[in-house]
Amino acid sequence: MIQLTQEALLALIHDASTRAAAQAMAQFAAQHPINPPPPSPCRSRKLSPEEEEQRQEEVNSRVSRPEVAQTQEHPFSTAILAEALPASVKVSNLSEYDGTGDPQEHLDKFYAKIDWYDLSDAAYCKVFRTTLSKRALAWFNQLPAGTISSLEQLTQRFLHHFSMNKRVPKTAAFLFTIRQRENEPLRDYMQRFVEAVHEVPHVNHELLASIIQQNLSPGRFKESIAGKPPSTMENLLMRSQKYIRIEESNASDPFLGVKRKGREEEKEQKRKRT
Repeated sequence: MIQLTQEALLALIHDASTRAAAQAMAQFAAQHPINPPPPSPCRSRKLSPEEEEQRQEEVNSRVSRPEVAQTQEHPFSTAILAEALPASVKVSNLSEYDGTGDPQEHLDKFYAKIDWYDLSDAAYCKVFRTTLSKRALAWFNQLPAGTISSLEQLTQRFLHHFSMNKRVPKTAAFLFTIRQRENEPLRDYMQRFVEAVHEVPHVNHELLASIIQQNLSPGRFKESIAGKPPSTMENLLMRSQKYIRIEESNASDPFLGVKRKGREEEKEQKRKRT
């Protein structure tokens, strides 16, 4: 009987366990083959500039899809967000509203522009939003998500929010403040007065004659109105042209102006004597 030392016995046990482990691994590999992953197309070759551009466009199109935008909190309803502007429509030259002017005036200008286009209500909503800037745009962006579903709803909220900026029509009392200044030419004054009249709707013509008679500096035109009040604004302007020409003629020829002034003073003295 062969007797092994302790060291030899341990060596035999180690060799046997190593061979058994190697056989087990070989058997597992045969039963479960590992297939290498197919080569990636991106790694197989470098993309051409045209292919790279096409790939970038595909990425951009996925990012800009309506369903992506709808996941964000937007004041427009999903129906409005889902509808895109026709590619053939180019709306330009629209005035902007920054939140400081008259909202009704901005809305009137907007309607005057879009009347030329045949768009859907959703498209008009998107176009109107592009006209807002600064404070007005900040107001729109803070509206609750999905609460705007029509152009009428949007414009009504717009007018209500900026109603404090709406220009209030002036009354006839405003016209009494438009007085002729000292040494102000009649032409300049009439221009100022007419501009002021346009700010006052529905002015009574009889009241208008009384106002301008009171506001004019002493002179022949004022006397003419007092003697025969103008019946219309057109009549007032037409009669003023005569006295504007006389005044400008006197200014261009001082000697002629002195002669006319002397004749007027002489007539006035005769009138007083009689």
